[in-house]
Amino acid sequence: MSRWTPPGDQVGPNEHVGRRLFDEPMLIAAQSQPRFAGLDLRNFEEKRDREFSLDRLGRSSVDNAVVGYLLPRSNAAGEAFRPAKAFNGWAVLRARQLENPPVGSDRYGRMPVIPSPQTGEGLSENLYHAHVVTPQVDYYSLALHLRQLFARYGTVRQVRNETPSELRQNLASRIADSLRKVFRLGWLDRRRR
Repeated sequence: MSRWTPPGDQVGPNEHVGRRLFDEPMLIAAQSQPRFAGLDLRNFEEKRDREFSLDRLGRSSVDNAVVGYLLPRSNAAGEAFRPAKAFNGWAVLRARQLENPPVGSDRYGRMPVIPSPQTGEGLSENLYHAHVVTPQVDYYSLALHLRQLFARYGTVRQVRNETPSELRQNLASRIADSLRKVFRLGWLDRRRR
C-alpha cells in the first residue's frame, strides 16, 4: 500500500498528529532512580516562537508508511541537539482534540492545526509537518496544558532505535529462538505422525 499523501490546505479532524518525544538527560545523582513513566514536560515546551511543531501521522490512524518516512528525519533532529538526544517516538492525538478541546480542557480555547510542509533536500524535507499557533501565555503553562491533552486523550507511539542491520540481526535471532522452541517442544516431531 502506498504512503498517505496529506492535503496541503487543511488538517482533517480525525488526522493523527504527533509531538516528537526525545530522551531528556537526567541529573547525575538521579541515574539510579527509575525513570518517570509519564510524558516528560520538556517535550512540550516551545521557547522559540508561538508555533508548536507537530508531525501528521495519518488520516484516521497512525500510518506505518508515514512513520517510516518520518523516522530518519526524527532521528536526525535528535542528533542536531547538543548534546544529542535519542528519538523515542511520538505523543499522538487526533487533531480535533486541539481544534475543539473537550470540556474542562479548553482553558486556552481552540488551537487549529495548520499544515506547514517543510521543503528542503534529504532529511531536512518534511512533507508531514504541521503546527499549532499557540495563545500568548507563558511557555511553561502552555506546556502543562498540552501535555495534559496528549496524556489524557492521546497515546504514545514508541519506536525502537535500531539500525537496519540490528533489526535484521534481531529478527534472525528471534526466528532461530522460535524454531528451537518448536523443535524442543516436539511440535514438529515426525515420530508422532
